[in-house]
Amino acid sequence: MAADPTLSTALPRFPASRAIPLKRTDAFRAVYRRGRWVRGVLLSLGVLPTGTADCRVGLRTRRGLKGAVVRNRLKRQLRGLFAPPKGLILKSGVDVVIVAHPAVPTVRAEALRQELVVLCRKAKVLA
Repeated sequence: MAADPTLSTALPRFPASRAIPLKRTDAFRAVYRRGRWVRGVLLSLGVLPTGTADCRVGLRTRRGLKGAVVRNRLKRQLRGLFAPPKGLILKSGVDVVIVAHPAVPTVRAEALRQELVVLCRKAKVLA
């Protein structure tokens, strides 16, 4: 059976203001090496301008947080801060790496949000 020519085979594009996951190791390394870093008590934020139309966000947790369950819970909390409809909207054309390093494994989502907003304002990446 032939494919319908009216259907587009292109993948849907995210709006430029929505965060796309940063997954490639070389992209993470580029932010670590050439990016500008802003540090807080709970989080560190690395920003590297790319000049593209996309905003990519990568999440990392420190190995000092023992247990995959704890690290994954923390990453889910951070990912939720970018989820629509009330998620943070970042400028397009940047790669952002967020490293979580809280002193205690359980952190309130509101505390993470407040610190992330402060760090994004310092780094000038909020849209």
